[in-house]
Amino acid sequence: MSLARDINTKLDEIIDIKKELTKLKKELKAGAKLTTLATGKTASKDEALEVVHGMIDDLKAHLNKLTNNGQNIRGIFNNEFYINDMLQDKKILKESRKRKK
Repeated sequence: MSLARDINTKLDEIIDIKKELTKLKKELKAGAKLTTLATGKTASKDEALEVVHGMIDDLKAHLNKLTNNGQNIRGIFNNEFYINDMLQDKKILKESRKRKK
């Protein structure tokens, strides 16, 4: 996979997680308790939000590692010869629709 594609994938993951975070904030009341699927333990809304923020921070750290803190991507997205891969766009859209179901 190309560097630009890897970066776009991570950015898409961050966007998806932020959408879920917004939905979680709207749906849960302040004192709500959640049961985790993995362990069956209960967690508060604040603990769940903390986990989600941690996931976003991990993705950002991975992006920084991929891009060497932004040093090795200069010009990658403003290249005048860059051609948008429409097949890749369709594949991403199809995958995101599957995840929503």
